[in-house]
Amino acid sequence: MLIVIAALLTAIAFAVLVRLLWLSARPARSTTLVTLAAVVLVAGLAVLALTGRLHWLAALAAAIAPFLRRAMGLVRFLPWVGTLLRRWRAGRGAGASGSTAGRAGAVMSRSEALDVLGLEGRPGRDEIIAAHRRLMQRVHPDRGGSKFLAQQLNEAKARLLDEL
Repeated sequence: MLIVIAALLTAIAFAVLVRLLWLSARPARSTTLVTLAAVVLVAGLAVLALTGRLHWLAALAAAIAPFLRRAMGLVRFLPWVGTLLRRWRAGRGAGASGSTAGRAGAVMSRSEALDVLGLEGRPGRDEIIAAHRRLMQRVHPDRGGSKFLAQQLNEAKARLLDEL
């Protein structure tokens, strides 16, 4: 009986949070309701996960899902992602094909390449390749990433390796 009640309360809390935080263009100012729904959601998912009725990864995904739309704004605080996103927006606004080289013949500068790869000073060949590989694993199009970001990483790597 406890499991059925937990499942029903969890489903209701999930629906309320999705309605308040995801589907509405302007989130409701009812912080008490959001807090209560979040607590009920987390508690219900914890009960279901602990009793073996729900895998803990599915419970975690369900607990985070209503907040994802609002949390996407936090991505801009990651320095290298923010730099790449600003360049992408600038390229899109200029009508470019997405490449920095496509914007009126501009070539990526050394400092831009260092920013894109998150490097400083005079990195060696191994550091450049390691930074490129680490970042490419996160943004590669085959893994659901952006072609533009992958292209920026490739251009930055080529620019820095050319000067060595």
